[in-house]
Amino acid sequence: MLNLDTLVLVQICVTALTTALLVASACYTESPPEQRWWAAGNVAVAGGMTLSQVAGLPLLLHAIVSYGVIAFGLGLVLRGLRVYCNESLSWLTIAILTLIALLVAAYYTVLAPSLRARLCFTGFYFGLINWAGALMLARHRAWRVSGIAIAGFTLLGLALCWRGAHLLLRGEPADGSNSLVIALSALVVPLAQICIAFGLILMVMWRYAERLRRLSTLDALTGALNRAGLEIQGKRVGLRALRGGRSLAVIMIDVDYFKVINDSYGHPVGDEVLRHLARLLRVELRPHDLLARFGGEEFVLVLDGVDREAALKVAERLRARIEYEVAELEKLSVRYTASMGVVCSDQHSYDLIRLISAGDAAMYEAKRAGRNRVVAG
Repeated sequence: MLNLDTLVLVQICVTALTTALLVASACYTESPPEQRWWAAGNVAVAGGMTLSQVAGLPLLLHAIVSYGVIAFGLGLVLRGLRVYCNESLSWLTIAILTLIALLVAAYYTVLAPSLRARLCFTGFYFGLINWAGALMLARHRAWRVSGIAIAGFTLLGLALCWRGAHLLLRGEPADGSNSLVIALSALVVPLAQICIAFGLILMVMWRYAERLRRLSTLDALTGALNRAGLEIQGKRVGLRALRGGRSLAVIMIDVDYFKVINDSYGHPVGDEVLRHLARLLRVELRPHDLLARFGGEEFVLVLDGVDREAALKVAERLRARIEYEVAELEKLSVRYTASMGVVCSDQHSYDLIRLISAGDAAMYEAKRAGRNRVVAG
C-alpha cells in the first residue's frame, strides 16, 4: 500500500521545487510577462496546497480559503498561457474561478459538511482548469514546443478528475480502495507538475531562441533578410527549385542617387526610403519568395519558379511602382528611383552566389545606361 502521508509530502515538496524553478527563471529584468504570471500562479498554488494540508489551522483557512488560493493560482497560470498565445484572460474571469472554488468549498464545509463532496468537487474543478490550459496550448498548434506542457496539464487534469470520480462512485475517502486511488493520484500529480514546469520553461527558451534566430538573420532597419539569412534560406530555395525542375530568378535592386538623398535630407530620411522600398517589394512578393537587404541601399529578390521573361516583367512592374510612389517622413516627401538587374538559373545555374554576382553586374549595367531601368544579365 502506498503511504498517503508520504506521497502528499512529496507532492508538496515537488510543488515547492517547481515553483522555485519558475520563480528563479522569471526573476530577471527582461523575463517575458507570461513567465511572471506562471511563477506567481505557482506560488499561489503552492501556498494553497500547504494551507489545505495543515490540519491544525482554523477551518476557514484549511478547508475554504486554501481552495480559493489554489483556484486563483491556476487562474494566473491560465492568464500566462493566454499571454503566451497572444491572447488575454480578464481579471473578472480569474475572480470568477476563485469565487466558485470558495463558495463550493464553504458550502461543503459549513452548510453541508462533507469531506468526500469537497474532494470530489476540487478534483473535477481543478482537473477541468488544467484541461483548459492544455486546450489553450493545443489550439496554439506548436506541439513540438509545447507538447511536454500539454502532456503535463492533461495528465494532471486526468489524475484530479480520476480522484474525484472514484470518490463520487465509491464512498468516503477513508476506506481502503479510495485511499489507494488518492495515493495513486498523489503519485501522478508531482510527475505532471514536473512536466508542466519544464514544459513552460522550454516554451520560453524556444521563443528566445526563435527571437535570437530572427535577430541573426533579419535586417534590423527594414525587416528583410540580411546576408546571413539570404545565404541560409536562399540555398534552400535554390535546392528546392532544382529538385522540382523549376527556374530560379534573382533580381538585384539598388536605389539611385542614395548618397544624394542622405546628404540632402539626412540619414533618417534615407532610412525611411529603405524601409519604404522594402515595404513596396514585400507587397509584390509571393509567400515563398525571398527579400533580402544585401548591403547599403542594395536589395535582392529570389523568385522560385519564375523564368527570365517573367522575372523581367516583375522587375519592370516594381521599377514603375517605385518611381510612382513617395516616401514620407513627417512633413517631407521624397521621390526616388531604382536600377535593377535580372538573372535566371536557365542561363547561370542554380548557384545563388553566381546568380547574385551576375545580377549585380546587370544592375550596374542599368546604372551605367542611365539608371531607373531594368537590365537582364
